[in-house]
Parts: sequence; C-alpha cells; structure tokens
Amino acid sequence: MKRATTQRVVAGGVAVGLVLTGAALANALWNASTRISVPSFPVGSVAFGAYPSSSPQAMVSSTGGEAVTVVLPGSRLAELLTPPEEKAEPLIWRFTARGSALGIAGMDYDVEVREQRFGDDVHDLASGHAQPNTVLGNSTMKIYRAGLGGDCSAIPALPDDADGRNIYVFDGDDHVLQEPGAGIPGESTEQEWCAAVEWNAEEDGRYRNSVQVVAVTDNGARAGAVDDWHSLVGIPPALDMVGTYRSFAEAEGVGENGASVTGRDAWEADLYPDGSTEPDVVIALRPTVTNLNPDFSPSP
Repeated sequence: MKRATTQRVVAGGVAVGLVLTGAALANALWNASTRISVPSFPVGSVAFGAYPSSSPQAMVSSTGGEAVTVVLPGSRLAELLTPPEEKAEPLIWRFTARGSALGIAGMDYDVEVREQRFGDDVHDLASGHAQPNTVLGNSTMKIYRAGLGGDCSAIPALPDDADGRNIYVFDGDDHVLQEPGAGIPGESTEQEWCAAVEWNAEEDGRYRNSVQVVAVTDNGARAGAVDDWHSLVGIPPALDMVGTYRSFAEAEGVGENGASVTGRDAWEADLYPDGSTEPDVVIALRPTVTNLNPDFSPSP
C-alpha cells in the first residue's frame, strides 16, 4: 500500500489541490466546510487552527495555509520563581490544534517554538537556546502530545543527544491530525499538547553542625557529651542578582549628662528581578495538506 503523498501548503496561494475524477484540476477551499456542503465527488476542503486549551474562544485560524501561533505568557513562566509552598513542581501549560480535511484530503502539521517576545524585543528560539537570565533561560521546556483526558504527567526524558538546549519538541514534525479520506463532514479533529517547563535547579546543599560539651560534676569528675545535627538546604528559584541595596545611618545626640553620643548602623539587601519582564513564548503550528492520490502534483 502506497503511503499518502504530502504537499506543503503555500500561504497566499493555493491552499489545497485535489484531482477531480478524470481531470487535472485543483480545488482550493480553505474553511469551505464551514460555509457550504461538500459534494459527493472526491473534492477536498480543509481548515486548521490552534488555541490555548484554557481559551477556546481565542482560536487563531489559518486562512490560506499559513502557520498559526499560540502564546505562552511570560507571566505564567514567572510563576516558577514563586512555587506554591516552596515546592519546585514543573509548570504545565496546554494548547490545542484543531482542523478538518474532507474528500480525499488529509491534514498534518509541524509544531515549533519560534521566539521569545517582550514588546519590541524578540529573541529567536530556532537554536533551542533561550535568552540568558530569563526564566526560560534557566529552565528546560518540553513540548509533547497530551495523554488521554489531557494528561500531561508523563513528561518525556531528555533525548540521548541532548546538548544543553532549553527547548525540546517531541514528535512535532509532520504530526498527523487526520489521515487522507478519513474526514467526516461537520466534524473537526482536536489534539491537545503540553508544554512542561522545569527549573534547572542548582544542586541542594547540606547544613551540618556539631557540638561537644565538657563539664565538672559535684564530685569533681569530668563529664562530656557530643551531639550533631544536619538539615538539607534547598535553593529557591531566582534569576541572577541585579545588584545590592545598601543603606547607612549615623546619629549624634547629647546625653542627659551633657555628653555627646554617636550611633551608627548599616544594612543591605540583595536585589533580584521579579519576573515581570519575562518574555512571552511564541509557538507556531504549520499545516500541511496530504492527498490520497500519489500521482498528484499541485499547480505552481
């Protein structure tokens, strides 16, 4: 059995080309399935979009085969700096791909993490390396398909060839949304994805303390005791320190006896970024139309 051929959708041009019976004609019907009924002869129509799983109303649709994007807010990533009850749990964020392909058409798509963005400041993430001294830059992000019921608990292990990147996408190339010829009019296929972000914590330390006591009893004998205790030291997540705030105070006065008195004090505090400027992360989903006819080539 021949594998279905894959044709890349070209934005701004023909969205999908499918052969009519006995003819070398193409059909471009992006989103047609939502507006008209599909004829019974083998013509195809396609639709594709994506949205944050918590906000279906924010779905972005592809109008001509171009990629669509979803945005993981930087404010969500900043939550890694203040984990509940000081427990360093992975941050989980979900997004959903949705589409349909009718007639002899099918639908695949690619998932890629495109960039970090804060205002006009954009950092390309094609290399998988995040902007330094950001929450993402101190973390590891893994993008993978959710399990049944949107379960994201099975976080994949890093691949054997992991090279210290911050971002890994699992099974994100040519991911099948719908096989060619399997579409049902009036129905769409949805697939949920997980973004798990884990802080790259420094190794914990251990605090140790020992004490020895020696004393003389009432009868003149010497007695001693030794004790020790230790505790684990966990380092809370934090961006690199940006500076130290120092303050000094000096006061002079006259005492009740007429003498002059002086007092001095100093204190300081380390300053860390609060995460409020953490960039958003843009994730792109690029659709591809597949075709049951292995001999078909789309018009240029």
